[in-house]
Amino acid sequence: MQQFVRFARISGIDLNAILDHDMLDLIAASSTAETVPAHAMVDIMQLCAIVARRPDIGTAFAMWCNLRGYGPLSLLWDHCPTVEDSIRISARFLHLESEALGSRMREQGDEIVLQQFIAIPARFGGSQYLESTLTLQMRVLQLVLGEDWHPLRMEFDHPAPPSLAFHRNAFRCPVVFGADRSALILARADMRRPSPNGNAHLLAFLERQLAGEEQARTARDSVLRVERLIAANLSSGRITLETVAQGLAIGPRSLQRRLTDQGETFASVLERVRRRAAEEYFANERKPNLTELAHRLGYAEASAASRFLRTSMGCGAKVLTRRAHARRMAGATGSRQ
Repeated sequence: MQQFVRFARISGIDLNAILDHDMLDLIAASSTAETVPAHAMVDIMQLCAIVARRPDIGTAFAMWCNLRGYGPLSLLWDHCPTVEDSIRISARFLHLESEALGSRMREQGDEIVLQQFIAIPARFGGSQYLESTLTLQMRVLQLVLGEDWHPLRMEFDHPAPPSLAFHRNAFRCPVVFGADRSALILARADMRRPSPNGNAHLLAFLERQLAGEEQARTARDSVLRVERLIAANLSSGRITLETVAQGLAIGPRSLQRRLTDQGETFASVLERVRRRAAEEYFANERKPNLTELAHRLGYAEASAASRFLRTSMGCGAKVLTRRAHARRMAGATGSRQ
């Protein structure tokens, strides 16, 4: 958050004129607090992009920022012997740095897909935060592969900005907007290329330290871990209590007990993740399509997505589209309440 405040200042973005009192209070608190609410960075970055008319703000911020300013996780990035280690470390400990973001890795032939997604509700959409974190992912991989390395392709699930010049210059690879995922794609051959600066022994030591902190959080993070697994696999259409339990390496009954202890059921968590995915979709899409939304929600038919909107969100696609448009227009006024 503090890095973004400095970036806004040197970029001529007046946060006092853009943000409301609650958001400014979060920024003020970030100067002394260890953490801020997970939604803060997502909402603030998105609103600044809308009001300041900077559709490249997420990528621009991530290209500018200091990689060593991202807490304990950034200590590990410098010492990863290979890209494979870097990806493993980030996947394991990402939730310690940000609860706003989820990730998953997929293998597709000779390509490795590093997908990221927003894991919390976002008032104005999370496209700029995703652009920022995927740009950051590219820079982390460059610590291992060298600054001349660039991805095979970048994909974003939101519409393209008016100009792609900045993005193409930053990524120096094909950039696809309107995809069904937000992801960085690299060659499988890059996964085990050795880093000249890697230090396996120091990495193992630091990893043990973070593992201790992770263990302390495990009990209270059960619901959050379930949400992330559901969000990562929602579009597959194969999300069940059993598949999520398998992903957590526990039995279905054990998972249900953990959820019950937190006052949840698997169905309630699944519905919440679907609501979040729908809200994110309408926040970013100017012309929503029920067939595409059904795919993102894990349904085989558009009619199932339509029923979900009406039963879970209380209205249909047209109403949700109008509401999302109204929020974008309200945010674009830049007026403080």
